[in-house]
Amino acid sequence: MAAMPRETVPIDLARRYEHIRPTPRLPDFAAWVDGVDLTRPLPDPVRAELRRALADFEVLFFRPQVLTPAQHVALAEVFGPISGGSFFDRHESVPEMEMIVTDRERPPSIDQWHTDLTWQARPPMGTVIQITETPPHGGNTCWLSTSKAFEALSPGMQAYLEGLTATHTWEVSGFRDALGRRGDEALINAIRHYKPVSHPVVLVHPDSGRRCLYVNDSFTKHIDGIDRRESQAMLAFLSSWIRRPEFTVQHEWQPHGLAVWDNRSTQHYANADYWPHRRVNRRVTFDVPGTERPHANVNSTVLRGSPLRD
Repeated sequence: MAAMPRETVPIDLARRYEHIRPTPRLPDFAAWVDGVDLTRPLPDPVRAELRRALADFEVLFFRPQVLTPAQHVALAEVFGPISGGSFFDRHESVPEMEMIVTDRERPPSIDQWHTDLTWQARPPMGTVIQITETPPHGGNTCWLSTSKAFEALSPGMQAYLEGLTATHTWEVSGFRDALGRRGDEALINAIRHYKPVSHPVVLVHPDSGRRCLYVNDSFTKHIDGIDRRESQAMLAFLSSWIRRPEFTVQHEWQPHGLAVWDNRSTQHYANADYWPHRRVNRRVTFDVPGTERPHANVNSTVLRGSPLRD
């Protein structure tokens, strides 16, 4: 028998928002944002409400707008300084922008629930993506709320998980094979620069105060300080638990649509049901405000600027 559902108290949109129009797709999660022209410089009150909306709803969706790479980067900078990103290829003239292009020769490979870059000691705060080319069918992206997933756990399970930490590493993900195809130097550089790190299993969101489950299938290797079998069983349970439909939204893309998500309170999954059709994802990640901007991006540190794929 399922537990009694918790009562939800919706955010008072009229009281909290004057300059943008957020419309949540689930209770207090995953909101459409209207009334914002992202091709123009954003006034300070709009920027402040966008940051507030990201804390309130964890994922924001914008209807199609054709942005230049510089405008895309400027949108990310509304939320925080640009981060070093991941191992993906870079835009030829804007290195802050990662280019995830899939087609017949480059099949989609991010079809696994994950939180971005938890294998870093200081993972990015969030991400802005724009899908500039969409396949004729499919290619949706799913997000889930790890704060909703934690809140729905029993008090006993919540108490058990709080205080635990888990080890995260890119070496248990598909990045190891991708880097290996680039040769020993790329793999050794990654091992040298990005060693396993530990993060809390339950992360307290600094802006919303919500508690969020902070483990994922792609990068979490084990829970620290407990028996290996207990760790495996608990990670398997949490992996299954967070995928409940009540915590998830599936987004159908239109060309030049945008999404912004908070990396601390969500996971996402890129559907891989459209191969061999082409899909182009422009992606910029950003850090917590006040973070010093990195001197080099991850791609240049590990791959010396060469493409990730053969």
